Amino acid sequence: MSLDEVARFRVPGDVREQTESSLRAAGRDGYELFVLWSGRVRGDTFEVIAAHVPRQTSAKTRDGLLVTVEGEALHKMNVWLYEHKQMLGAQVHAHPRKAFHSETDDTYPIVTTLGGLSLVVANFCRRGLLHRSSAAYRLTTDGWIETALRVVEFA
Repeated sequence: MSLDEVARFRVPGDVREQTESSLRAAGRDGYELFVLWSGRVRGDTFEVIAAHVPRQTSAKTRDGLLVTVEGEALHKMNVWLYEHKQMLGAQVHAHPRKAFHSETDDTYPIVTTLGGLSLVVANFCRRGLLHRSSAAYRLTTDGWIETALRVVEFA
């Protein structure tokens, strides 16, 4: 089964905690940060196994916040995924206020597999990953389409 057939992303407590603490730490300084979730497809569920914070550069511009993950860090991530027989299933990042998929998020995603998840968390994750102000998107042949937050379950 592939990611586009996945109905839910199950996230263990340690991955949730690592993701929230990483997003909040960057947010305290006024920056965005990408956290990537890897794992395996089991039936109609993507079982998240690990959270990754690749080396990245966060910047504040007059147009807003920007995060760049360089090619070398992405290559290193892909080697790790191959060696651990996992795949990248989700990208998570936080915005300073409202959660939405920006034009930059649409154009330069890290997760590029159909069915992949992009979770955008409002208020630098101060209220948690799945607060009602967060937004979830799935990658389809028509681009990133908003989906219900219930696609993410905490184990």
